Amino acid sequence: TPAPASAPAPTPSPTPTTSTAPAATLAPTPTTSTAPAAPLAPTPAAPTPTATPARASTPAPPPTETPTPTPALTPTPAYDQVDVVVAGFTFKADVADTFALRALGLGGRDSLPPDRAMWFVFDDAAPRNFWMRGMRFPLDIVWVSDGYVVTGVAERVPHPAPGTPSGQLPNYSSIVPVRYVLEINAGLADELGIVPGSRVSIAPR
Repeated sequence: TPAPASAPAPTPSPTPTTSTAPAATLAPTPTTSTAPAAPLAPTPAAPTPTATPARASTPAPPPTETPTPTPALTPTPAYDQVDVVVAGFTFKADVADTFALRALGLGGRDSLPPDRAMWFVFDDAAPRNFWMRGMRFPLDIVWVSDGYVVTGVAERVPHPAPGTPSGQLPNYSSIVPVRYVLEINAGLADELGIVPGSRVSIAPR
């Protein structure tokens, strides 16, 4: 910012010749009385903050456990039953005469009483192939012709180890055409003397 210009010097006035006048008496400087200061209004005290009571924490509800669903038990199908008589012994047999029942067979059962069996019924006579999928105990598989004559026996067929892939399960074949198949506990065919040529009779229960 520029500085302001300087003022011109004053012209001296001639000094007048005067008589000396008595010095003027100086008037006393009036004393200004100091008025009492107005009392200051008290500064209002700052309001004391009111402590907000801490809110009691609400305990979180315990996590709800999702119940583990209980595996549904596969209901045992309702089978018709017949008495199958062979080599003088009567088996109380469940009849597997539909595709679903034949596919299930005795799979999933833990055991079979000695006098129980499964009687498979097909629509016609043809060579049959069986396997042991889902089986938990060994069997004798008795092949029976449409004339109710035993044509052969696959004895003591072992059950597979758990988890065996289906593609690794062996097949057991009747070789000749049959219309019926009887499954019984392993060893009973030999014990009872069930052999090719044995006659079979059926009696409804």
